[in-house]
Amino acid sequence: EVVRSSIETAPAALKSNEMNVVLSSIRFLKELVSSLTFLSLESLDDAQRDAISSVIAIIEHAVQTDVITTAITSTCAGVSPRDVLEPLTNLMRVILTLSQWSAIEASVSAAIDCGQFQLGDEAKSVAFETFKVCTESEYVSANFGKMILVMWEMHQNDDTGSIAGGEAVLDFVQKYKKQPTK
Repeated sequence: EVVRSSIETAPAALKSNEMNVVLSSIRFLKELVSSLTFLSLESLDDAQRDAISSVIAIIEHAVQTDVITTAITSTCAGVSPRDVLEPLTNLMRVILTLSQWSAIEASVSAAIDCGQFQLGDEAKSVAFETFKVCTESEYVSANFGKMILVMWEMHQNDDTGSIAGGEAVLDFVQKYKKQPTK
């Protein structure tokens, strides 16, 4: 029950105004998701396996829906404070490594299509494809983190080059469309 309630409140904690709450939540989620990749149920009896499997399903569902949506919106749409950008990006890396595309596609789409993403359809398409490639690869490259940072920075500028169709956005699309993060 503790894990369930912690997972259910995680997206709200990621949006908190308290930096310590956000960073603690990110650390907790990253460790929790990372632990799933090393978990082996083979040595357990059927009752234990069933009990743990249901908890794992709850965790996976939460991180592949609400948590990844919140993390993407916070970073890619420039909502999060700069201090949590790298930890949130690292959390997304762990989730992407754990996930199949089919499990997170709707969440990624919802996050990128949120009204806060101001970089236009081409940039959305590049971001969407990058997330897809990350789930289909064995690892998430360093280029992924740089792409997230660039999107975040463009949302921080009042410069018209950072608005859909602007020069900075066109440069972003060219750079990341030609160099997928695979």
